[in-house]
Amino acid sequence: MNVRHHLVDAYYAVVKGLVSRSPLARMNPNSISITASIIGVVAAFFFLLGHSVTAGLLLLLSGILDTLDGTVARLGERSSKFGATLDSSLDRYVEMFVFMGLTYHFKDSPMFFWSFLAVMGSMMVSYIRARAQSLGVQELVGFMQRFERFVILSAGALLNPIGINYWGSEIVLKSAIIILAIGTNYTAYQRLMIVKKVEEDSTDSS
Repeated sequence: MNVRHHLVDAYYAVVKGLVSRSPLARMNPNSISITASIIGVVAAFFFLLGHSVTAGLLLLLSGILDTLDGTVARLGERSSKFGATLDSSLDRYVEMFVFMGLTYHFKDSPMFFWSFLAVMGSMMVSYIRARAQSLGVQELVGFMQRFERFVILSAGALLNPIGINYWGSEIVLKSAIIILAIGTNYTAYQRLMIVKKVEEDSTDSS
């Protein structure tokens, strides 16, 4: 098990402990998903306006809430295919809205294209996973999964004032977007190569 899995497992263990002792355990998981998504869309609006710290805080809150719905569903034995599909679908909408806000904010600079590449890569990472799993390929890796994308963009937004104050530029947020643009598309490529290898190994063994 790699470091990522250790961190994610530790985080969800803490979340489970907190949720089980709070009124959240009695909430409808789908309501939590929708609330998290609304906050994420509001974050996108603040990205559009260039208020990166507010956007980062809202994105952080949206991400934290988004990790609660599945925990609440499992604790209350209310997991469902519809709930899982709704959650994943809303995640994609939020991600697209967020990058739409960033793309508009940087519309008059080269960052416009980096923002577009970042959202394209993010969508492809998710699409390739869903498509591969529908074909029976389950073990897909890659660094730029949703958790990493969420952490990098939130951190870039919250720390953005450092670049503005010291270098007179949004260098921190821009760097986060460029990292996402490169990392997501490379992860998409990794996943494609895994599917290719699984197919080749299956052909060789038959």
